[in-house]
Amino acid sequence: IDIEIPGAPPLPRRDRIVYVNIISEGFFQTYGTRLLAGRDVAKTDVDGAPPVVIVNETFARRFLGAGNPIGRLVRQPGSPMRPTVTRGVVGYVQDAVYRNLRQTVPPTIYIPIGQQPQLFPAINISVRAAAGAPALLTRGVADALTRSSPEVSITIRVLSDQIRTSLTQERLVAILSGFFGGLALLLAGIGLYGVTSYAVSRRRTEIGIRMALGAAPGGVVRLVLRRVGWLVTGGVTAGVAVALWAGRFVSALLYDLQPGDPVTLGGAAIVLVAIGGLAGWFPAWRASRIDPARVLREG
Repeated sequence: IDIEIPGAPPLPRRDRIVYVNIISEGFFQTYGTRLLAGRDVAKTDVDGAPPVVIVNETFARRFLGAGNPIGRLVRQPGSPMRPTVTRGVVGYVQDAVYRNLRQTVPPTIYIPIGQQPQLFPAINISVRAAAGAPALLTRGVADALTRSSPEVSITIRVLSDQIRTSLTQERLVAILSGFFGGLALLLAGIGLYGVTSYAVSRRRTEIGIRMALGAAPGGVVRLVLRRVGWLVTGGVTAGVAVALWAGRFVSALLYDLQPGDPVTLGGAAIVLVAIGGLAGWFPAWRASRIDPARVLREG
């Protein structure tokens, strides 16, 4: 619906559109939405009582400015079928997502069901499972509603199932990203192993001479791994830079996670370093087992 704020400069209609939720007492407790100031709706909020409304954080920031919104007025413009109603703000709640997790939280007002005589033909009844097993409540709730109104059509959905369905796109992207990420990691490990093995084969004579002059096997291992370390360091640095640059393009697919999250980037870097170390260790170990006499004879 569109709203007006008495005493505030008029806004274009498209900037006055807000999301409205018609609720009864206990709604916020059921969904775990925190009340920041004021009160919840009450049984006394009925037709004939002073019209009231509860607003969320986004609504308060956009329309009411800084400070406590309790006591401010919100006007619902009338129409030929409905009179103009001015409601007093009696409650202020934290933002909550309703339609899907990718949605930006809209400015939202909550109106007591007792003060909204014109209801939609469908209504949602929310029941919270105290024992944490909502599926066990479905039959009991359905039976109670059927006894109350046998002609009513009932559809019962568990909130966790709705959340799981809304995350189908993210789950698919995560699976594909994990698969291709693992494949890329495997190919990187194989490639690093191949490059290191080739470098060792090209330097067999040099390594043999070093060992003939007294180089210890541990020194040979460090020599080979030093080259691997430079390659891995360059790859990790380039990868982090690309991740920071490209993160903004996939931010819409990330929920509750920043594209440049240091823990995520640090964990990925550690995994890459570990894979690089494993890929380079075997060629380095083989280099330390070279027989100097045989290499010199072949050279």
